[in-house]
Amino acid sequence: MDIQKWRARLYYQSKKRGILENDIIFGGFASEVLHCLSPEQLSEYDKIINGDTNEWDLFYYVTGRKEAPREIAETSVFPIIKKYISEK
Repeated sequence: MDIQKWRARLYYQSKKRGILENDIIFGGFASEVLHCLSPEQLSEYDKIINGDTNEWDLFYYVTGRKEAPREIAETSVFPIIKKYISEK
């Protein structure tokens, strides 16, 4: 897939989550940070937001209310998401 189309798809999917809280978090993250991510990080981000993780669990992981599973926590993009949230 063309990287610009991939970013556009992820941008759209980031703004259309299952819960408003994630719409705000991931939509803002996509607006401000998505263009800076490498293809590897885009792939990790894609797996995080489009994986099997429940939307509320995903919210709790990125806000630090629950410990994220290794497959999410050990990605290079997860700390970037958490840093983005902590700065807002």
